[in-house]
Amino acid sequence: MNDSILIKGGTLLTVDAHNRVFMGDLLIRDGRIAHVEAGGINESAEVVIDARECAVVPGFVQTHFHLCQTLFRGAADDLSLIDWLKRRVWPLEAAHTAETVRASARLGIAEMIRGGTTSALTMETVRHTREVFRTVEETGFRATVGKCMMDKGAEAPRALIENTQESIEESLALFDEWHNRADGRIRACFAPRFALSCTRELLQQVAVLARARRYRSHARFGEQRRD
Repeated sequence: MNDSILIKGGTLLTVDAHNRVFMGDLLIRDGRIAHVEAGGINESAEVVIDARECAVVPGFVQTHFHLCQTLFRGAADDLSLIDWLKRRVWPLEAAHTAETVRASARLGIAEMIRGGTTSALTMETVRHTREVFRTVEETGFRATVGKCMMDKGAEAPRALIENTQESIEESLALFDEWHNRADGRIRACFAPRFALSCTRELLQQVAVLARARRYRSHARFGEQRRD
């Protein structure tokens, strides 16, 4: 990573407390915004970007994403949620290897970066979440990543159904290994999939642990239309 980047002459959308928009320069040092100035910045930088006639905006944030599912895109767009899970997504997730999870995560992150997304909250599949953390670290992306937790599920593949305590222990091990790594750029979270694939015991234990340790919990609620 370059230690300093100077973006000059762009239209800066600050999204600060006053939502200021003005023409000016923006200086980045050591991966952080160091200076924003409407009148121009007279400092040297390793990289200088001419942003005239361009908008300079904060990175977008993706608040729910499955990097492990990037390779499945378009596989079953005509199915309702439960059929989509049972007939396509769960079997495909169960077939994932460490290598395919890594490839899926790399593609998903590349697409987000290309579209201006610089940070994401992700829920992965049950296995191989460590590969997603490694990919986030290698790419320089910012993400909060959770191992999908599933300890029940009608018609879900056996490879995706976990023992309750083992699911919690594996999630805690990922917190120990990855939470707040890379100067806080990488964080972990609990990720119980949704009520239909989690026992009450799992959800209750996650709630207690998340509250006690101040860990984020990421789950899906109300995702299907009610007729």
